[in-house]
Amino acid sequence: ETYVVAPGDDLWTVSEQLLGDGGRWRELAEANPGKLADPSRPLTPGTRLSLPASRAAAPLTVRVHKGDTLSGIALEHLAAAGRWPRIAAANDDLIQDPDHIEIGWRLIVPGAERAAHSERSEPRTEGQEAPPDEPSVPREEQALQPTVAVQAPPPAEPTLTAAEGPVAQSGEQEAPVVPLLGTLGTLAAAAVIGAIEARRFLRLRERPVGRRLIPPQEQATRLRVAIGSRQQPDRLLALDAALRAIGQHCTASEVLLPELERIEIDDDRIVLHWATLAATPPDGFDASADARSWSIALDRIVLAGGDHPCPYPAVVSLGSSPDGRLVLVDAERSRVLAVAAAEPELGRATLASMGVELGCAPWAQEVHLVVCGDGAELVRLAGGDRVLIQARSEDTVAQVHLLAARRRTALEGTPLAALRIDPDRSDAVAPVVFLFLDDVPPEVADELDGLLAGPALGIAIILATAATVPAQWTVTGDPYAPVGRLVGTPDTLRAHVIPEATRAGVATLFRAADDPATTQAPWWSGEDANVLALPHLPRPGEDPVDIVRLVPAGHPRVLLIGPTELLGANGPEPIRSRQQMIEVCAWLLEHPGSSPTAMAAGLGVAESTRRSNLSRLRIWLGDDPDGQPYLPDAYSGRIMLHGAVTSDWNQVQLLLAPGIDRVGDSALIAALEHVRGAPLADAAPGQWHWAEELRTDISSALRDVGVVLAERALARGDVDLARWAAARALVVAPEDELLLGARIRTEHRAGNRSEVERLVNQLTRQARVLGVDLMPETVMLCQQVIEGRLRAREA
Repeated sequence: ETYVVAPGDDLWTVSEQLLGDGGRWRELAEANPGKLADPSRPLTPGTRLSLPASRAAAPLTVRVHKGDTLSGIALEHLAAAGRWPRIAAANDDLIQDPDHIEIGWRLIVPGAERAAHSERSEPRTEGQEAPPDEPSVPREEQALQPTVAVQAPPPAEPTLTAAEGPVAQSGEQEAPVVPLLGTLGTLAAAAVIGAIEARRFLRLRERPVGRRLIPPQEQATRLRVAIGSRQQPDRLLALDAALRAIGQHCTASEVLLPELERIEIDDDRIVLHWATLAATPPDGFDASADARSWSIALDRIVLAGGDHPCPYPAVVSLGSSPDGRLVLVDAERSRVLAVAAAEPELGRATLASMGVELGCAPWAQEVHLVVCGDGAELVRLAGGDRVLIQARSEDTVAQVHLLAARRRTALEGTPLAALRIDPDRSDAVAPVVFLFLDDVPPEVADELDGLLAGPALGIAIILATAATVPAQWTVTGDPYAPVGRLVGTPDTLRAHVIPEATRAGVATLFRAADDPATTQAPWWSGEDANVLALPHLPRPGEDPVDIVRLVPAGHPRVLLIGPTELLGANGPEPIRSRQQMIEVCAWLLEHPGSSPTAMAAGLGVAESTRRSNLSRLRIWLGDDPDGQPYLPDAYSGRIMLHGAVTSDWNQVQLLLAPGIDRVGDSALIAALEHVRGAPLADAAPGQWHWAEELRTDISSALRDVGVVLAERALARGDVDLARWAAARALVVAPEDELLLGARIRTEHRAGNRSEVERLVNQLTRQARVLGVDLMPETVMLCQQVIEGRLRAREA
């Protein structure tokens, strides 16, 4: 049997369709060794794939029909009605109540013999179109729906079956799939997302008016969504705060810093295991009876105000236990942290995860990294200026020798732990981590081990070695399902790795975040001519003369500029996951006409979750006054909202369509009046990762509106309008340098000396905190308003 790849297919979904389980993609790859050499790459439409011999053992997938029950499906396919719990357990993402299943659901039936077709056919009369690929209205909500005459759906667009060849709809090719993430650690994922967002913030801060940062490619955006869905920023920040609190406690109490053996983090607590007996813990921490561990609940950690030097800056995560605990070790204590891998690529994938985490994690900001080997560029992109790349391993080893000699001489017997927690001396002993990404010969590893033996020097070495060599961390398996074992612990852990294809994608994300290049913004015309500004603000009850109310009242509207909300929906509100429905609606507005496959990939959700959310959103939106659904069924394979469904961002875009530099003041005022808060203000970390470019565009456009409107107002002496425009735009672009400059000019024009001084201090202090320089024009502005003149630039 064979299968012809269609546009939009990826290895996981094809395996799910043909084998009943996406996790069986390896069987499909093994059956096609010449065609699927790299399982992380997108499948090429038209490729004919051979099916594995084990296909018959795949679980059966059935579609729920009217009148079906779990016991009836079990009787039909498992020969006993009492076996329905097997089906419920295999579909726990859909089935919350075993007495309630919905028409249209596809249920996995484990242990059933697969028939010639992968699904039961939907009974229908001859000529009747197949139903859309969406679940029906839940029973408890059907009673709330009005009884209306249902028109027959329009004929489906003609398509070809997989056996007949791929189909390109409207000349459009599906976006490529996201590379498999492997087992990227949740802390590394949070560190990567945090670093990218921080760098993008700096690029936005420098962005000229009317320009837009170049958005990353679709593939990179999908990878970011996948990484963002895996991150746990609360654990990342909590660990950093806990470590710094321990350092501050030891400094204040004048007690010796305990020697850290390992750290374990679960959903509730951080547990630090000590290699030596520890003294009394800080407030909020609990000590074990044997004084060998401290623990603290995540909700008891104070995340703010932790400026004390981190006493364990070289801790790095290795893997996760079966019950979800993260395990970290201190690379400094290990001196030489050897990673034995079953194959070179697995070793590089493991060390890449460690290097990226040390490059981005907040507790490791004092760490200097020296990297040698294949893949060093990724670590440099992650760590920036703190990373030095060495071309040859011999030079790296020589650098270790030189640094060790210098540190021994400088320390002169002073314990490193005493200096590490001293705010005045910790910089002098900042840790240096040497990362050897290629296999290191055993004799070189022994040489380095002997060199660093004895008192700690603040030097750590992480290296890959052959699987036959004893090592502290041993990793086996493959880069997409690795397992590891840590010396001294009985557990087998799921190792954290970044596979090769994902490493390339993460590098692309870092490059995009660092790239200062811009392009002309869609909200800017680029022409010199301007519409004349209106001489006054509209009076109460007076409409701006050049504004057309763009959206008829009474239709659904998504609010994105501030806390997210869906207004004007005609159906009953969902009883759960309300914010997810709003996110789905916003995604559909930004990606009209997308396929279900692209939607699931874009949102980073499972296909079953996508179907369920779409069905519930359809119910919530309801119908327009003419009885047409606001979210029609996707008979064509493309999902499209009703044309009357819009968002506040859509309205701002229409207002600014001619260009901010061409529309009148009233259009700019109307745009700023949509500001209720920061874009997506109530989106929690881990949500809306697909919308990062959307959030950036909203902030950028409204920032430009504020700058232009304030400048126009100041040009004609309207201080009140200038103050309002800059303040309103600062809500969506807080601490923006151009907007703060507009505020300074406004208060200077108003003669408000104290406010000018406050704003100048805020601006200069902000630059120091961010570690950036003020723009030359900002420096000149500050000199003029504070000192009354520019300082001499030359003698």
